[in-house]
Amino acid sequence: MGLARKRISIAALVVALSGSSALAGGFQRGTADTDILFEPGTVNSRASITYIDPQRGFTSLNGVDGDYSTYTGDYGIPSYAVAVGNDMIGCAGTATEPFAANADYSGLPGGALPAQVSSTQSMSTADRTNFAAASSIARVQKLSFKSSEFGLTCRLSYTSGSSRYSLLGGAFVEDFHFEGTSLGSTYLAPGVPFTVATSRIDVESDGAYKPGFRIGAAYEIPEYALRIQAMYRSEVKHDDISGDGTVTILSSLVPTLPAGTVIPVNSFLSEAISPQSVEIKAQTGIAPGWLVLGSFRWTDWSTNQVSVSSISNAAAGISSSSYAPYHWRDGYTAQIGVGHAFTDQISAALGVGYDRGVSTGSETTYTDLYTLVGGLSYKPAKAVDIRFGGVVGYWTDGSQSISKGSYYNATVGNDMVYGLNASLKISF
Repeated sequence: MGLARKRISIAALVVALSGSSALAGGFQRGTADTDILFEPGTVNSRASITYIDPQRGFTSLNGVDGDYSTYTGDYGIPSYAVAVGNDMIGCAGTATEPFAANADYSGLPGGALPAQVSSTQSMSTADRTNFAAASSIARVQKLSFKSSEFGLTCRLSYTSGSSRYSLLGGAFVEDFHFEGTSLGSTYLAPGVPFTVATSRIDVESDGAYKPGFRIGAAYEIPEYALRIQAMYRSEVKHDDISGDGTVTILSSLVPTLPAGTVIPVNSFLSEAISPQSVEIKAQTGIAPGWLVLGSFRWTDWSTNQVSVSSISNAAAGISSSSYAPYHWRDGYTAQIGVGHAFTDQISAALGVGYDRGVSTGSETTYTDLYTLVGGLSYKPAKAVDIRFGGVVGYWTDGSQSISKGSYYNATVGNDMVYGLNASLKISF
């Protein structure tokens, strides 16, 4: 039994590391640490932090090749979990950052992405590239969003012979926070591309906490460190994302609107959906001190089609927007790994993974990703488990085009992703 428990600890290590590679599957970042429900002990707590450095950059923009800088930013993924229970029942409180993204395009020519028509609220590429009718244009410079999740998941188990059957279920709440910066140009009149003012638009919008649920099941034979589990996470819709911002005049030919003028605005973001997903995990011991495990996850990223960020100030006559077309397809992520317990204190694990890119040609950041993950577990005491790990990922090249729903043409090359992970578990 002690050896089986040791193997399960290795499995948790690899799963924690492989989760860091899920950044390729759209905006996925952290997942709730519900695996802590299967840890031995009456009380378990685990805290971890994962650092990811995705090095994605354009190799061409609108047909012009260049050595453009990396636009994806590095980030950290926190995760916290506390579980209380026994072999029959248990509950875990979890906290993480499930979805997020950040991009900085200030290193591109002109300090931002190519222009789009901003004097419209349309989600149509044809309207966003119809510069002949534009009264203003915008170029996205920076954008970021993140969500925080707090959840409670419980396990109800039944033991029959050497097998244990478990039902899993719980609820969570998730919020949404968005920030964006764009560079704008206002024309003399619609269809007359004579610039009378340039500006920088900064916005910050928030969506309230919305509820969701997760439900699953597991089958175990602890003697052989065998466990098969499936977990479903529900979709969450954020349809109340609003806030405020400013329009700072950079240059102007309008006497009543000199450079340096700051105009307050209201900001809004179209509906954002955290997609539903299903994850299946399996592990089994194959020899004394050795364990094999794998996982497969489907994520409904096809719900992410188009996002529109808009601003308004009726008194100042301001009404404009910028949009981001995605038109993603569903994401599939698979991993397989092997772990080995060298001693009662030291274990190690190694795994490989594949994530099918969700990009379809409207946006080309999230292409196919291949990953190699590894980690080390050290138990200085019976109740303490310290883990360190790393991930190296290979992003395949890709392209986007106006003909496939984007508002500009671009390509990305074969890029790398690097990451580090550290966690501490204390049991009672």
